[in-house]
Amino acid sequence: MLINLYILSLVLGAVLLTASLFLSDKPVDADDEAGAAKDAAEPSQVGQLDGVGGGNFFGRTVRSRRFWTFFICFFGMTGLVLDGLDLMSAPVTFIVAVAVGAISGAGISAAVRIASS
Repeated sequence: MLINLYILSLVLGAVLLTASLFLSDKPVDADDEAGAAKDAAEPSQVGQLDGVGGGNFFGRTVRSRRFWTFFICFFGMTGLVLDGLDLMSAPVTFIVAVAVGAISGAGISAAVRIASS
């Protein structure tokens, strides 16, 4: 049913990941401006890891191109596998694909923030 959407998402995500890997000179993202604390000894505002803690983690994540690239790719891959192999019903497959895409996108976004701080 939604197999065409999953295939399109997987191909688009793979193209975006490949393009960002080979064509980018420096990391440019919406979340780069809202970095960690200025001084390494200064704790973050919320007391979490620098680069992840702070005022608006959800807002920075959703505005991030990195989040959407990984969301699209993993949404498509998960949906294609689950729907293509007919492991779950269509609505459950869609919900699981959205959840996996969101978790992978937020996870990579947070991991890059932590690594770059």
